[in-house]
Parts: sequence; structure tokens; C-alpha cells
Amino acid sequence: MNLGYQCGLRAHQFLTPAFSRQIIPSFRRTYTEARVQTTDSRLIVPTLGASFPHRWLRDACQCAACVHPSTSQKLRRTSDIPADIRPIPHGITSQDSGIHVEWVDNHKSFYEHSFLERYSSSPRLSSFHKDVQPISWDVSTISQVPDLYMTYEAINKPPQLLSAITQLTRYGLLFLTGVPNTEHTNKTCELRKLANIFGELRETFYGELWDVKNIRNSKNIAYTNLDLGMHMDLLYFEHPPRYQILHCLRNRVVGGTSRFVDGLHAAETLRKTHPVDFDTLATTPVPFHYVNDGHHLHHEHPTIELASLPPAIGTGSSTGISTPGVSKIKHINYSPPFQAPLLLDSTPPAFYGALGRYAALLDDPANILDYTLREGDAVLFDNRRVLHARTSFTDDGSGAGAYNETTRWLKGCYLEADAILDRGRVLRTKLEKESL
Repeated sequence: MNLGYQCGLRAHQFLTPAFSRQIIPSFRRTYTEARVQTTDSRLIVPTLGASFPHRWLRDACQCAACVHPSTSQKLRRTSDIPADIRPIPHGITSQDSGIHVEWVDNHKSFYEHSFLERYSSSPRLSSFHKDVQPISWDVSTISQVPDLYMTYEAINKPPQLLSAITQLTRYGLLFLTGVPNTEHTNKTCELRKLANIFGELRETFYGELWDVKNIRNSKNIAYTNLDLGMHMDLLYFEHPPRYQILHCLRNRVVGGTSRFVDGLHAAETLRKTHPVDFDTLATTPVPFHYVNDGHHLHHEHPTIELASLPPAIGTGSSTGISTPGVSKIKHINYSPPFQAPLLLDSTPPAFYGALGRYAALLDDPANILDYTLREGDAVLFDNRRVLHARTSFTDDGSGAGAYNETTRWLKGCYLEADAILDRGRVLRTKLEKESL
């Protein structure tokens, strides 16, 4: 059907479906029964509860002149769209498959209903992108998650690999058992194969893969047998690595228990109980540095790093996900071993108390998951969210440490987030199609 302009309508009246309950009865029938309505500046689709500005529609045209058919790359710049772009009178035609629009610049566009639905709200767009929303946890909740522990053999099958990727991206923590530990070199070890199953290695000054052994006169506290408190790795980088894997090659010690705590859960708890402290930690930069062993690295991060853009209206409200007007928590930055002296000119007195209350949440036994890695175990975790620690340890007396052999040996690596998220989305789409 062809629709002209409804000149008496105001664009802002169609931003939410709730408006249909406020309008006069004579118009209600037109609004609810028509597939589309128009104002001077936008197209309204009542069935979606959404309105689309004309400028947005023209910029989002998916025809071959606007989006290259084979590369799927945009061929026009947003800045080139005229501010007063609009359809010609009676230039909008609604069909079962979508909506045709003829513009005043003689361009013709077609928008499938599925396309308009996809972009009609943040939750719908997130669903299209197969985004996995984070769920925060304490010990009581994470212990009930069925995919917290999986076997290495299982993840070689696509459905189980998707479950593993989902577990890692949703909760930030995954344990694998049965990972072969006989090959020790960086080129032949199983960790390299495991990393490539999930994504792509992130190389740092430690290399692509690195070893965590107890070494005398070490340049890093991780390479001793001392207690290592809750921390995150490489916060002195501008962009610290997102995911980390530790594979246990040898464990002949007493102690050395690995500990994990969800920094997101602690931050959300602080936001509810001490909102002023939360804001202080979100706005106070904390310096981190590594000036040792031929390296000089430093960077500043707030303890609680918020998303730079405000959340879109309509965003869901699960733990760790922002509701309208509430900033989303993007990363946690907490690593006392590598914290530099605080900045004199930008550290308010309130910061000390706020950090102390946050640290108390991280140290709460109800929030800490303990697990002693056995030989052949591997743990994967989100280094920008989940803090890790290790208790002190001693030789178990088995003699495995003779001839300068280490009694506790982990091999580790870092992974980039985009590759893991990409693999998860592609795999989820593939399995959904196969199930139809």
C-alpha cells in the first residue's frame, strides 16, 4: 500500500509502543493496523514498536549501489547523506517481504522486515550478533554451572566447543581436564593446539607461550613458591590481554592451590551497597608499571572501567549488563603486585576507603573458588574480569625436584578476545542452521 505523510504527527510520539495507549481513539485504529506510518522525519513500524529516522534509513540502504555485493562493505559515507533527506510523496510501499522507499534524490531502497526488526532495539541486535551476556558469580552460583568443568576430548566436537566458548565468555572461567602434558616445548606442546582451538595467540614480551616455574632469584613473583595474591596480568599495558590459559604440566608440591574471584560480581555488589565508592573507583586512575629485566612499561586504568558510550535504551538488565541510565562495566583493573605509587594530583582521599571495601569483597571466602590444578588440567579465564591467585607451596618430598627439575610447572599463553567471540558466533550460527 502507498502511504503519504501524516503531517500532524510528531516524531517523538512513536518512540515507544506505550504511546498507542495515550492517543485518541480515532487514531488508535490507524496506528495499530497500518504496517507503517510516516512523519516529516521518520518511518514508524508499529508492529516493531520502533521508528527509523529517514537519514538513518537512507544511510542503512543495503542495495548493491550502497553495499558491495561480494565484500559486504559500505560504499557510501554517512556524512554524505543530506540532513533533509526524505521519501517522495507516496514513495513508501509496504509489502509482505519488506518496505520499498523512493527518495527525493531518485535513489530507491528496499528494507526487509527482518532487517528492520534486527535494528529496532538493542536486545534484537544483540541477538542477531549472537552476543553472550556476562553473568556474575560467587562460589555458590559458579559451583552449580554444569559447563564449569569439561574434558579436553569433548571440546573437539563442535557442540561441546560452543558450550566451552559460551562458558568462558559468559562466566569468565572454564576448567578442562585430560589435556596431554607429555610435550613440553613451545612448538610441540598441547597448549598451542588448545589455544588454536579457541582463538589466536597474543604475543607479549614473554613470547607466545611461557612457563611458570618456581625459580630462585626470579624477576617475577609468579616464578617463586610464595603466596601470590589476587591480581590480573599485564595491567601496565595499554590493552592488557583479555583471556589467559594455564596448563599444568607438573604438580609435585604441597599447596599451590589456584584461586579465582569474579571482579564483576564484586563491582556490582559495591555498586549496590556503596554507590559512592563505586563511582570513586570508576573515575580514579590507578598507575601500573613494570620496570625490570630490560623492560619499562606503564599505564593507568581505573579499578572499575566503564563503557565509554552510554547504554542504549532498551538494553536488557541481567547482571553485568547495563540498564538504561546505568553505565555498563567493561573491565576490572586490579593488580596490587604491579601497582605503581598513586598519582598525587588525581587520587582523592576517598579512594583509599573505596579500594579497601572493594578488596574486602574480593577477599571474601564466599566469592573465591579454589581449585588445585592436577597434571593435565588447564584453566581458561577472562583476565579483564576474573582475578587469579595462588597459595604458597613446598616440595612434596617425592624427589621430583632433583637435578634442578621444577616441582611445579605451568605453561601459559594469552588469547585475543575478538577471535574467540568470532569463533563462537560463527559456530553458534552454523549449529542453529543445522538444527533446522
